[in-house]
Amino acid sequence: MSFRKLTSIAFIIAAALCALSCKDDDETTVPPSLSGALDFDLPQYILPETVIEMVPSGVTHPDEGELGYYWRVSPSMKKSDTTRFENGLDKNGNPSDGSFTHKFSDTLQTYTVQGYAYAKGYSYVSKTSYTTVVKGGIDGSITNLWLKDRPFFKEGNVVYPYVTIGSTDWLCRNIADESAGAPFGNCKAMGDVFGRYYSYEEALEVCPEGWQLPTEADWLEAAAAAGAEGAQAYDTIEGIAAALMGNGYFNEDLMWEYWPQVGDITNSTGLSFIPTGYAMLGAKASSPKEDENIDHRYPQAQFQGYSEYAAFWTADLVEGSEGMAYYRYLISEVPDLMVSMGDTKTFGAAVRCVRKK
Repeated sequence: MSFRKLTSIAFIIAAALCALSCKDDDETTVPPSLSGALDFDLPQYILPETVIEMVPSGVTHPDEGELGYYWRVSPSMKKSDTTRFENGLDKNGNPSDGSFTHKFSDTLQTYTVQGYAYAKGYSYVSKTSYTTVVKGGIDGSITNLWLKDRPFFKEGNVVYPYVTIGSTDWLCRNIADESAGAPFGNCKAMGDVFGRYYSYEEALEVCPEGWQLPTEADWLEAAAAAGAEGAQAYDTIEGIAAALMGNGYFNEDLMWEYWPQVGDITNSTGLSFIPTGYAMLGAKASSPKEDENIDHRYPQAQFQGYSEYAAFWTADLVEGSEGMAYYRYLISEVPDLMVSMGDTKTFGAAVRCVRKK
């Protein structure tokens, strides 16, 4: 058989296979989608062994049929849990809305929660959310600050170590008074981890009895202990950031990134500042709703600068500027202690209290 005939036969076979393949593709149909987007609430941070109920919403059947729901939590669960079948019942034969209740472990880590809505003949709809188990206190999620070696006192359930600098005692942890301010992410579990973010007006009221918000003079005294010479009030104080920073870890993740211009963190002052960022608090709710896991005092609060900034109120108002006060702050890549001004009602910063000896 000639090469030309072989080529022709090969071409015919290839064309036939292509036609069959195209026919198969044309006959392959993609299932229609359910209507809407799946939604459920899950706090970003929770305490160990917290029990969370997740209630699915947002998805409907285009033909007004029944939906099923199943869930998976990683790394806790090895297989999915169906909480509602398409007959509207759970695995025990009881009516169900598809809600899923899960008790998270005491392991300090991030968990992935996946929810699925499904119906026969339709593509499923899913949502993936994350929550991180955290623990407050000096032996919780924040580690490597050696706070157990410091003298301390308790205010309610919160332990506050402190260090003496010159004639002044300084707290080594951010204030976590639940009567004011907002916790990181508005998650109550974070209050005793990062401390809370307070407006200036709140900051004046949250220090324990006998303690007060540090003045600029107190900050200059701390700067001198860190090696600054001739520092002036309300000026940038150069080259002392490493002496103020604490080389802490949050759930085993290093908090301050290393920058050559800052150098190795020494924490020689013992102040142990960590980069919890700052908050744009927004308006305070007139009647915050009760919630076991979420703090609704500042429902529109935006938390910014985590792992980059550490910001702390001073007691000093800005002269000639209505409604503004000074705060001191650090940035991860800058070797200096800096100063700025924040609105006394809406800017949220951490609070470190001082006590005169």
